[in-house]
Amino acid sequence: MVYNNPELAIEKALEMYEYAEGNVSGQVSALLVIANGYAVLKEHDQVFKYALKADSIAATHKNFTDQIRVLGFIGGQYRRLKLSDKALHYLDKAYNVSLRHPLPDSLEYLQGNILVVKGLIQKDDLGCTYALPYLKEAVSVFKKNIVNTTINANLAITLNNIGDCNVEIKNFNEAEASYKEAILYATKIDAIKSIAASRVGLAKILSERGNYLEAIALLEDALALIKNVNDTATHIQILKALSENYNAVGNNEKYQIYTQQYLEEENKLLEEEKKSLNKVTEDLSSDNQEKRENQNNTYFYVTFISGTLLLLILVFVLYKIVQKRRKIAKSREKIQQSSKKE
Repeated sequence: MVYNNPELAIEKALEMYEYAEGNVSGQVSALLVIANGYAVLKEHDQVFKYALKADSIAATHKNFTDQIRVLGFIGGQYRRLKLSDKALHYLDKAYNVSLRHPLPDSLEYLQGNILVVKGLIQKDDLGCTYALPYLKEAVSVFKKNIVNTTINANLAITLNNIGDCNVEIKNFNEAEASYKEAILYATKIDAIKSIAASRVGLAKILSERGNYLEAIALLEDALALIKNVNDTATHIQILKALSENYNAVGNNEKYQIYTQQYLEEENKLLEEEKKSLNKVTEDLSSDNQEKRENQNNTYFYVTFISGTLLLLILVFVLYKIVQKRRKIAKSREKIQQSSKKE
Protein backbone atom coordinates (compact mmCIF):
# COMPACT_ATOMS: atom_id res chain seq x y z
CA MET A 1 0.00 0.00 0.00
CA VAL A 2 2.84 2.43 0.84
CA TYR A 3 4.16 2.47 -2.75
CA ASN A 4 0.82 2.20 -4.53
CA ASN A 5 -1.04 4.71 -2.38
CA PRO A 6 1.24 6.47 0.14
CA GLU A 7 -1.43 9.01 1.15
CA LEU A 8 -3.84 6.24 2.17
CA ALA A 9 -1.03 4.36 3.94
CA ILE A 10 -0.23 7.50 5.97
CA GLU A 11 -3.90 8.02 6.84
CA LYS A 12 -4.32 4.41 8.02
CA ALA A 13 -1.03 4.51 9.98
CA LEU A 14 -2.10 7.70 11.79
CA GLU A 15 -5.25 5.87 12.90
CA MET A 16 -3.18 2.84 13.89
CA TYR A 17 -0.92 5.11 15.99
CA GLU A 18 -3.94 6.40 17.95
CA TYR A 19 -5.29 2.88 18.55
CA ALA A 20 -1.84 1.66 19.68
CA GLU A 21 -1.69 3.95 22.72
CA GLY A 22 0.27 2.09 25.42
CA ASN A 23 1.69 -0.34 22.84
CA VAL A 24 5.22 0.93 22.13
CA SER A 25 6.00 -1.43 19.23
CA GLY A 26 2.62 -0.71 17.66
CA GLN A 27 3.21 3.05 17.82
CA VAL A 28 6.76 2.76 16.46
CA SER A 29 5.56 0.58 13.57
CA ALA A 30 2.81 3.06 12.74
CA LEU A 31 5.24 6.00 12.78
CA LEU A 32 7.63 4.13 10.47
CA VAL A 33 4.81 3.46 8.00
CA ILE A 34 4.00 7.19 8.06
CA ALA A 35 7.68 8.08 7.56
CA ASN A 36 7.96 5.57 4.71
CA GLY A 37 4.85 7.01 3.08
CA TYR A 38 6.35 10.50 3.15
CA ALA A 39 9.61 9.05 1.75
CA VAL A 40 7.66 7.81 -1.28
CA LEU A 41 6.14 11.30 -1.60
CA LYS A 42 9.65 12.84 -1.31
CA GLU A 43 8.57 14.95 1.69
CA HIS A 44 11.78 14.34 3.60
CA ASP A 45 11.17 16.84 6.41
CA GLN A 46 8.06 14.83 7.32
CA VAL A 47 10.03 11.58 7.01
CA PHE A 48 12.48 12.70 9.70
CA LYS A 49 9.77 14.25 11.87
CA TYR A 50 7.96 10.93 12.28
CA ALA A 51 11.07 8.72 12.26
CA LEU A 52 12.74 10.76 15.01
CA LYS A 53 9.52 10.63 17.02
CA ALA A 54 9.59 6.83 16.68
CA ASP A 55 13.23 6.80 17.86
CA SER A 56 12.33 8.94 20.87
CA ILE A 57 9.49 6.59 21.88
CA ALA A 58 11.65 3.47 21.47
CA ALA A 59 14.58 4.99 23.39
CA THR A 60 12.38 6.33 26.24
CA HIS A 61 10.81 2.90 26.77
CA LYS A 62 14.16 1.10 26.28
CA ASN A 63 12.64 -0.95 23.45
CA PHE A 64 15.99 -1.75 21.88
CA THR A 65 14.75 -3.86 18.97
CA ASP A 66 12.48 -1.06 17.76
CA GLN A 67 15.26 1.47 18.34
CA ILE A 68 17.63 -0.53 16.10
CA ARG A 69 14.90 -0.70 13.46
CA VAL A 70 14.24 3.04 13.58
CA LEU A 71 17.90 4.10 13.63
CA GLY A 72 18.59 1.88 10.62
CA PHE A 73 15.64 3.44 8.79
CA ILE A 74 16.85 7.00 9.54
CA GLY A 75 20.35 6.07 8.34
CA GLY A 76 18.86 4.75 5.13
CA GLN A 77 16.92 7.96 4.53
CA TYR A 78 20.02 10.12 5.01
CA ARG A 79 21.84 7.85 2.57
CA ARG A 80 19.09 8.47 -0.02
CA LEU A 81 19.82 12.19 0.36
CA LYS A 82 23.56 11.53 -0.13
CA LEU A 83 24.29 12.75 3.43
CA SER A 84 26.76 9.95 4.19
CA ASP A 85 28.10 11.33 7.49
CA LYS A 86 24.62 11.64 8.99
CA ALA A 87 23.67 8.21 7.61
CA LEU A 88 26.72 6.53 9.15
CA HIS A 89 26.10 8.31 12.46
CA TYR A 90 22.66 6.67 12.79
CA LEU A 91 23.80 3.31 11.39
CA ASP A 92 26.68 3.16 13.88
CA LYS A 93 24.23 4.01 16.67
CA ALA A 94 21.97 1.17 15.52
CA TYR A 95 24.89 -1.27 15.32
CA ASN A 96 26.17 -0.28 18.80
CA VAL A 97 22.71 -0.79 20.31
CA SER A 98 22.58 -4.24 18.67
CA LEU A 99 25.93 -5.13 20.26
CA ARG A 100 24.82 -4.03 23.73
CA HIS A 101 21.42 -5.71 23.36
CA PRO A 102 21.75 -8.72 20.98
CA LEU A 103 18.78 -9.41 18.73
CA PRO A 104 16.84 -12.70 18.80
CA ASP A 105 17.35 -14.93 15.75
CA SER A 106 14.00 -13.91 14.27
CA LEU A 107 15.08 -10.25 14.24
CA GLU A 108 18.70 -10.68 13.20
CA TYR A 109 17.69 -9.42 9.75
CA LEU A 110 17.83 -5.89 11.21
CA GLN A 111 21.62 -6.21 11.27
CA GLY A 112 21.36 -7.24 7.62
CA ASN A 113 19.49 -3.99 6.92
CA ILE A 114 22.35 -2.01 8.50
CA LEU A 115 24.89 -3.87 6.34
CA VAL A 116 22.86 -3.09 3.18
CA VAL A 117 22.79 0.65 3.84
CA LYS A 118 26.47 0.69 4.77
CA GLY A 119 27.18 -1.15 1.52
CA LEU A 120 25.22 1.41 -0.49
CA ILE A 121 27.13 4.23 1.20
CA GLN A 122 30.39 2.50 0.23
CA LYS A 123 29.04 2.26 -3.32
CA ASP A 124 28.28 6.00 -3.37
CA ASP A 125 31.61 7.03 -1.84
CA LEU A 126 34.15 4.42 -3.01
CA GLY A 127 32.51 2.24 -5.66
CA CYS A 128 31.09 -1.26 -6.05
CA THR A 129 34.28 -3.14 -5.19
CA TYR A 130 33.95 -1.84 -1.63
CA ALA A 131 30.17 -2.22 -1.51
CA LEU A 132 29.84 -5.87 -2.57
CA PRO A 133 31.29 -7.46 0.63
CA TYR A 134 28.70 -5.62 2.76
CA LEU A 135 25.84 -6.54 0.42
CA LYS A 136 26.86 -10.20 0.21
CA GLU A 137 27.19 -10.41 4.00
CA ALA A 138 23.69 -8.93 4.31
CA VAL A 139 22.29 -11.64 2.01
CA SER A 140 23.91 -14.28 4.24
CA VAL A 141 22.28 -12.72 7.31
CA PHE A 142 18.85 -12.61 5.62
CA LYS A 143 19.06 -16.21 4.43
CA LYS A 144 19.67 -17.52 7.97
CA ASN A 145 16.03 -17.09 8.86
CA ILE A 146 13.57 -16.36 6.03
CA VAL A 147 10.45 -16.22 8.16
CA ASN A 148 8.38 -13.33 6.85
CA THR A 149 7.53 -10.96 4.02
CA THR A 150 10.02 -8.34 5.17
CA ILE A 151 13.01 -10.65 4.83
CA ASN A 152 11.91 -11.80 1.35
CA ALA A 153 11.58 -8.14 0.35
CA ASN A 154 15.00 -7.30 1.78
CA LEU A 155 16.59 -10.22 -0.06
CA ALA A 156 15.09 -9.12 -3.38
CA ILE A 157 16.25 -5.53 -2.90
CA THR A 158 19.77 -6.54 -1.83
CA LEU A 159 20.18 -9.06 -4.66
CA ASN A 160 19.13 -6.36 -7.14
CA ASN A 161 21.79 -4.05 -5.70
CA ILE A 162 24.38 -6.82 -6.00
CA GLY A 163 23.26 -7.27 -9.62
CA ASP A 164 23.62 -3.52 -10.29
CA CYS A 165 27.13 -3.54 -8.82
CA ASN A 166 28.16 -6.53 -10.92
CA VAL A 167 26.83 -4.82 -14.06
CA GLU A 168 28.88 -1.74 -13.16
CA ILE A 169 32.09 -3.78 -12.88
CA LYS A 170 31.19 -5.87 -15.97
CA ASN A 171 30.56 -9.17 -14.13
CA PHE A 172 27.51 -9.89 -16.28
CA ASN A 173 27.08 -13.58 -15.46
CA GLU A 174 27.06 -12.90 -11.70
CA ALA A 175 24.72 -9.96 -12.24
CA GLU A 176 22.27 -12.10 -14.23
CA ALA A 177 22.23 -14.75 -11.48
CA SER A 178 21.55 -12.09 -8.81
CA TYR A 179 18.66 -10.53 -10.75
CA LYS A 180 17.03 -13.90 -11.40
CA GLU A 181 17.36 -14.87 -7.73
CA ALA A 182 15.87 -11.51 -6.74
CA ILE A 183 12.83 -12.21 -8.93
CA LEU A 184 12.29 -15.53 -7.09
CA TYR A 185 12.08 -13.83 -3.69
CA ALA A 186 10.11 -10.83 -4.99
CA THR A 187 7.53 -13.07 -6.73
CA LYS A 188 6.79 -14.89 -3.43
CA ILE A 189 5.47 -11.65 -1.93
CA ASP A 190 4.29 -9.94 -5.14
CA ALA A 191 6.90 -7.18 -4.74
CA ILE A 192 6.17 -5.44 -8.06
CA LYS A 193 8.80 -2.74 -7.64
CA SER A 194 11.58 -5.26 -7.03
CA ILE A 195 10.48 -7.45 -9.97
CA ALA A 196 10.55 -4.37 -12.22
CA ALA A 197 14.04 -3.44 -10.92
CA SER A 198 15.28 -6.97 -11.69
CA ARG A 199 13.90 -6.77 -15.25
CA VAL A 200 15.59 -3.41 -15.76
CA GLY A 201 18.86 -5.01 -14.65
CA LEU A 202 18.43 -7.99 -16.97
CA ALA A 203 17.62 -5.57 -19.81
CA LYS A 204 20.94 -3.78 -19.19
CA ILE A 205 22.78 -7.07 -19.61
CA LEU A 206 20.87 -7.83 -22.85
CA SER A 207 21.77 -4.35 -24.15
CA GLU A 208 25.44 -4.86 -23.27
CA ARG A 209 25.34 -8.10 -25.28
CA GLY A 210 23.68 -6.36 -28.25
CA ASN A 211 20.25 -7.96 -27.76
CA TYR A 212 18.37 -4.66 -27.95
CA LEU A 213 14.96 -5.99 -29.02
CA GLU A 214 14.86 -8.47 -26.12
CA ALA A 215 15.90 -5.65 -23.78
CA ILE A 216 13.07 -3.45 -25.11
CA ALA A 217 10.53 -6.23 -24.53
CA LEU A 218 11.67 -6.61 -20.89
CA LEU A 219 11.62 -2.84 -20.33
CA GLU A 220 8.14 -2.37 -21.81
CA ASP A 221 6.97 -5.18 -19.55
CA ALA A 222 8.60 -3.53 -16.50
CA LEU A 223 7.03 -0.15 -17.36
CA ALA A 224 3.57 -1.70 -17.55
CA LEU A 225 4.19 -3.53 -14.28
CA ILE A 226 4.82 -0.36 -12.26
CA LYS A 227 2.28 1.86 -14.04
CA ASN A 228 0.35 2.35 -10.78
CA VAL A 229 3.37 2.42 -8.47
CA ASN A 230 4.43 5.79 -7.08
CA ASP A 231 8.15 5.54 -7.82
CA THR A 232 9.47 8.29 -10.06
CA ALA A 233 13.08 7.10 -9.87
CA THR A 234 12.26 3.64 -11.28
CA HIS A 235 10.04 5.17 -13.99
CA ILE A 236 12.96 7.42 -15.03
CA GLN A 237 15.35 4.47 -15.11
CA ILE A 238 13.03 2.48 -17.40
CA LEU A 239 12.21 5.44 -19.70
CA LYS A 240 15.90 6.27 -20.10
CA ALA A 241 16.76 2.65 -20.89
CA LEU A 242 13.92 2.45 -23.46
CA SER A 243 15.15 5.66 -25.08
CA GLU A 244 18.69 4.28 -25.38
CA ASN A 245 17.58 0.90 -26.74
CA TYR A 246 15.20 2.38 -29.31
CA ASN A 247 18.03 4.65 -30.41
CA ALA A 248 20.29 1.61 -30.76
CA VAL A 249 17.80 -0.13 -33.11
CA GLY A 250 17.20 3.05 -35.12
CA ASN A 251 13.59 3.66 -34.09
CA ASN A 252 13.79 7.46 -33.97
CA GLU A 253 10.09 8.02 -33.24
CA LYS A 254 10.09 5.87 -30.08
CA TYR A 255 13.52 7.25 -29.16
CA GLN A 256 12.11 10.82 -29.21
CA ILE A 257 8.98 9.86 -27.26
CA TYR A 258 10.83 8.10 -24.44
CA THR A 259 13.61 10.71 -24.30
CA GLN A 260 11.02 13.45 -23.82
CA GLN A 261 9.19 11.47 -21.11
CA TYR A 262 12.46 10.61 -19.37
CA LEU A 263 13.63 14.26 -19.30
CA GLU A 264 10.26 15.52 -18.01
CA GLU A 265 10.19 12.95 -15.22
CA GLU A 266 13.83 13.63 -14.31
CA ASN A 267 13.25 17.38 -14.05
CA LYS A 268 10.22 16.77 -11.87
CA LEU A 269 12.21 14.47 -9.58
CA LEU A 270 15.11 16.91 -9.36
CA GLU A 271 12.76 19.71 -8.31
CA GLU A 272 11.11 17.50 -5.68
CA GLU A 273 14.47 16.33 -4.31
CA LYS A 274 15.90 19.86 -4.36
CA LYS A 275 12.94 21.22 -2.40
CA SER A 276 13.11 18.41 0.17
CA LEU A 277 16.90 18.54 0.47
CA ASN A 278 16.79 22.31 1.02
CA LYS A 279 14.30 21.79 3.83
CA VAL A 280 16.42 19.07 5.46
CA THR A 281 19.58 21.16 5.04
CA GLU A 282 17.83 24.14 6.67
CA ASP A 283 16.82 21.92 9.59
CA LEU A 284 20.38 20.63 9.94
CA SER A 285 21.76 24.18 9.79
CA SER A 286 19.30 25.29 12.49
CA ASP A 287 20.31 22.31 14.58
CA ASN A 288 24.00 23.14 14.14
CA GLN A 289 23.35 26.83 14.93
CA GLU A 290 21.56 25.86 18.13
CA LYS A 291 24.45 23.58 19.06
CA ARG A 292 26.94 26.40 18.41
CA GLU A 293 24.89 28.77 20.56
CA ASN A 294 24.75 26.18 23.32
CA GLN A 295 28.50 25.69 23.00
CA ASN A 296 29.06 29.46 23.16
CA ASN A 297 26.90 29.64 26.29
CA THR A 298 28.81 26.72 27.75
CA TYR A 299 32.15 28.39 26.97
CA PHE A 300 30.91 31.62 28.58
CA TYR A 301 29.87 29.87 31.78
CA VAL A 302 33.06 27.80 31.88
CA THR A 303 35.17 30.93 31.36
CA PHE A 304 33.18 32.89 33.95
CA ILE A 305 33.40 30.11 36.55
CA SER A 306 37.09 29.48 35.81
CA GLY A 307 37.83 33.21 36.09
CA THR A 308 35.94 33.49 39.37
CA LEU A 309 37.75 30.44 40.79
CA LEU A 310 41.11 31.85 39.70
CA LEU A 311 40.31 35.19 41.35
CA LEU A 312 39.32 33.44 44.58
CA ILE A 313 42.52 31.41 44.51
CA LEU A 314 44.58 34.58 44.00
CA VAL A 315 42.79 36.32 46.88
CA PHE A 316 43.36 33.26 49.07
CA VAL A 317 47.07 33.13 48.13
CA LEU A 318 47.47 36.88 48.83
CA TYR A 319 45.70 36.44 52.15
CA LYS A 320 48.11 33.63 53.09
CA ILE A 321 51.10 35.73 52.02
CA VAL A 322 49.92 38.68 54.13
CA GLN A 323 49.32 36.38 57.09
CA LYS A 324 52.76 34.84 56.68
CA ARG A 325 54.40 38.26 56.47
CA ARG A 326 52.60 39.33 59.63
CA LYS A 327 53.83 36.22 61.42
CA ILE A 328 57.37 36.89 60.19
CA ALA A 329 57.10 40.52 61.33
CA LYS A 330 55.84 39.43 64.76
CA SER A 331 58.64 36.88 65.02
CA ARG A 332 61.17 39.59 64.17
CA GLU A 333 59.69 41.87 66.85
CA LYS A 334 59.95 39.10 69.42
CA ILE A 335 63.55 38.42 68.40
CA GLN A 336 64.40 42.13 68.57
CA GLN A 337 62.68 42.48 71.97
CA SER A 338 64.49 39.46 73.37
CA SER A 339 67.80 40.84 72.06
CA LYS A 340 67.21 44.16 73.80
CA LYS A 341 66.49 42.38 77.07
CA GLU A 342 69.76 40.51 76.80
